[in-house]
Amino acid sequence: MGAQLHTKGAMSDLNLTPLIDIVLVVLIIMMVNIPIQVEEMGVKLPASVPPPPSNEPPPDQLVIALYDDGTLALNRRMMTEEVVQYEVMRRLRSAEHKAVFIDAGPTVLYGRVVDMMDLAREGGADKVGLAKLKDQGPLPPTEVAPGSLPKGVTVGLASVIGAMSQKEADEGLAPVMPTIMGCYEQALGRKPDASGRIMLMVTVAPDGSLMSQEVTSSNVGDDELDACVVQAATLKLRFEPLGDPTKTARVQFPLLFSPG
Repeated sequence: MGAQLHTKGAMSDLNLTPLIDIVLVVLIIMMVNIPIQVEEMGVKLPASVPPPPSNEPPPDQLVIALYDDGTLALNRRMMTEEVVQYEVMRRLRSAEHKAVFIDAGPTVLYGRVVDMMDLAREGGADKVGLAKLKDQGPLPPTEVAPGSLPKGVTVGLASVIGAMSQKEADEGLAPVMPTIMGCYEQALGRKPDASGRIMLMVTVAPDGSLMSQEVTSSNVGDDELDACVVQAATLKLRFEPLGDPTKTARVQFPLLFSPG
């Protein structure tokens, strides 16, 4: 406070200008010294929009569809059971993943589903799965396959238990196939439309010879053909020694016969 001229008593008004100047200077100094912080939020945008999922099975995946009206389809291609068996055997031979899925309609009998599971295993499937049951049933077929198969005998993948590989099993059966084809030609002479599949089971001794051979199942309906196949295996089917005198192997060969 200061004294006012020509007046009596103390001065009551304050001079705030210096104080305001000091505050402003201090505020400017603080603003300069404090860094400005910018809040950032990372945003990751997709490089491309993925295509919508497709209902079509991958090309290397086999799906057998069982429809409520009794028809069959393999990968949405309608075909007879005989053709399904042939296609499964043919495709699984070169497939990396030997898996087959069964997709059945809601009213298909369970026994029919089991038949298709057996068909897939006989065709060489290592794994057989069941697709999720859908109210509308499997996807409808998009085409119809020809009803006939190539004439002759088609060999599916061998099922091996024991000290032998599938490749060794196939190599052992190859020299016998002409004789088995001769058996089938005789069967066609008796019945021109003879067709179906035969499961040939053999047990291999450590030295590669056969300990036993038999037809475990057959739907051809020709006992003479069954016996001829067993005789051909007995006389000509031999394998390389298994490499261990204490081990054996059991091999099952699926054989599919078609008159063409």
